[in-house]
Amino acid sequence: MKHALFPLHTVLFPGSILPLQIFEQRYLSLLKQCMKQQTGFVTVLISAGKEVGSTPQIYNTGCYVEIIDWESLPGGLLGISILAKHRVHLSNSSVRHDGLLLAETTAFKSSLEGPLATMPAIPESFVPLTETLKQLLKHPFASQYQGTVDFNNTADICFRLAELLPVSNKEKQLLLEADTAEQMLDLLALHINALQQ
Repeated sequence: MKHALFPLHTVLFPGSILPLQIFEQRYLSLLKQCMKQQTGFVTVLISAGKEVGSTPQIYNTGCYVEIIDWESLPGGLLGISILAKHRVHLSNSSVRHDGLLLAETTAFKSSLEGPLATMPAIPESFVPLTETLKQLLKHPFASQYQGTVDFNNTADICFRLAELLPVSNKEKQLLLEADTAEQMLDLLALHINALQQ
């Protein structure tokens, strides 16, 4: 399936909520179309370039997102909040006449994707990661997630930790690209050990 892309200097994970202020015409047009057709778009990390102006270079994995709130702001700006739903692989990207990026998207098929009810509990050896997440959730920057994380769900723990850990965007992108829950848990444990030292 083909989707419009919204390149950012931020990595989103399933369950991430992000407020955005939109002023570029290509994105205003995209959002009006999304709201009219009740569809989403894909956010993707910029590998080189800027969010504004000419088309940046991007990574090949992003998140399909949906608009959950919007408001008109002064000066012709549009304020929206988006919710990341699931990870996608990108291929065959192209640039529309107005500079909007488009790409074919394929949803991930991994042990982290799928209905929450079918997710296994976190393996015993990684239980300390839940304590790290509980500490992070006490900070003001994580206030939107307080009381919403399912600590019986490995995917929820992985995605919130990956989003909230103070690591670089490149490192977050590697977490986003993890194929299995075990791979993501291993990477998270390595980052947490490095931060604690």
